[in-house]
Amino acid sequence: VQEVIQEAVQVRVSGKVTSAEDGLPLPGVSILIKGTSNGTTTDVEGQYSINASSTDILQFSYIGFTTQEITVGNQTTVSIT
Repeated sequence: VQEVIQEAVQVRVSGKVTSAEDGLPLPGVSILIKGTSNGTTTDVEGQYSINASSTDILQFSYIGFTTQEITVGNQTTVSIT
């Protein structure tokens, strides 16, 4: 029996975070790879980019808003509202 180990390939994931209330970009949103200390924040235009693998879960958190989690999968662009 041969075991196949699939390595998680790192890709650059980027996107934009906007407010559902008014559609404006949200600067300073924390984006963290769940279970790690690897993360980033959005810039003044709500844009971010981070290196992640397809199995990683991105956690988006911002004061006064509900934290959202999104699995990267095959996406290289992840934008949320």
